[in-house]
Amino acid sequence: MWIERFDKKLKFINGLLNLSHQVMIVCGARQVGKTAFVLNVLQSLKETPHVLINLLYPQQITIEGREYLGRNFVDPTGVQLVENLRRYLSGKQVQGQPVYVFIDEVDHYPAIMEAVQYLAELTDEFKFVFTGSNLENIQVKNAATGRKKYFDLYPITFGEFLANLSNKTFFDYYRDITIDRQSDYFHQELKKYFNIYVKIGGLPKIVDTYLENKEVDIPTLIKDLALTIEENVKTILGEKAKIYEYEDVLRKLALLSMNTLKYSQLQVQHVSRGEAKRLVNKTVGARVVHKIRLYDDESRDLSKYLLFDCGMVNYLLNGSHLLTQQIPDKYLAIMYETFVGNELIALQTTRDDLYYWKSPNRAEVEFVLRAPFLVGFDVKVNRGDNKSLYSFAIMEPDAKRIVKIGEHHLSLNKNAVAKLPHDPSTRSIHLLNLPHYLTAQWEKFV
Repeated sequence: MWIERFDKKLKFINGLLNLSHQVMIVCGARQVGKTAFVLNVLQSLKETPHVLINLLYPQQITIEGREYLGRNFVDPTGVQLVENLRRYLSGKQVQGQPVYVFIDEVDHYPAIMEAVQYLAELTDEFKFVFTGSNLENIQVKNAATGRKKYFDLYPITFGEFLANLSNKTFFDYYRDITIDRQSDYFHQELKKYFNIYVKIGGLPKIVDTYLENKEVDIPTLIKDLALTIEENVKTILGEKAKIYEYEDVLRKLALLSMNTLKYSQLQVQHVSRGEAKRLVNKTVGARVVHKIRLYDDESRDLSKYLLFDCGMVNYLLNGSHLLTQQIPDKYLAIMYETFVGNELIALQTTRDDLYYWKSPNRAEVEFVLRAPFLVGFDVKVNRGDNKSLYSFAIMEPDAKRIVKIGEHHLSLNKNAVAKLPHDPSTRSIHLLNLPHYLTAQWEKFV
């Protein structure tokens, strides 16, 4: 089945139609569905001619009934590519209407990135879309500043998962819920679906398998997807990959996620701290992890690292039987934090917009956003207390809201009093209590 992503698709189409002397670059980790997403969009624009190129292959190839041109069709300058396109499309172009050119697996022929400056000038005739899983790791001499328009594609969100259920009632409730209109029945049902989603994650192949009632196939599929992602990162590490058993490093990153990372924890024999740091940076560039910086402290690198998908975290920490294994509370906490972090990132202009906060007395708030105003998010497995959020509210006078995310009902306390033991300071602030499953809608309620 096709998993529809209506809002994301509309945003992408609008961006594509409004390209102005730019090349659209679709970024995302391997297996988040970049190729299928772009192809689905092009199918929606079927009245407009388009050309498919896959740089994984040396020459023309047919994949699932679609004809792709290969590497022999392109060149590093882009000049021959454009001439080849004009000849290939002879008689098919419509005057005044651009042709969409989708170039997939760009990281297998990174020289084409040098042509962005030239190709971007042709948006009246051609609109170019590049995809690849390692585009941020490609070093180019020509930075082509301003000529690249980025579009981030992340795993399927919880809202998108609900929207694709056969029973649309739960998505309708999720979409329309307000603080004044709630149902305990639907709250409990959405908690059940959330606990399914947090275990399987948002990789399209896994979600599709679940929705098709083929749960028995999930263990083999998640193992294969994890191997694909690991091999992808090994490729960009080059010779250094031989030093690492990378699956163990990926598992370490999952275990250490949401803790300040010490690179020594990732070092293996004969590998320097610098190489361990390079491994992490390359993994961030491949979108397998997200870097979460410490709020308002640029003097030191005290970043945390969050894996890109809670289902992948479940596999790495608990094994391949995503829906049936027993999950210890400490691992469940990591999975919940991974879920919340990725839901928030998917809402932002860039993943660099998300921070975390820490006080001198070690109080910690998992996530902070600066816009549309300063707000802190604390993630609980169950309900938990408000100590960290109150510390944040008192120590950050510019904070406008605090949000506690747990298994409770939705509620808003407009007169919460932030106070701490052994500290006379107090402050009134709005406190939003948000169930995990409504993370993506936090702004609607404040």
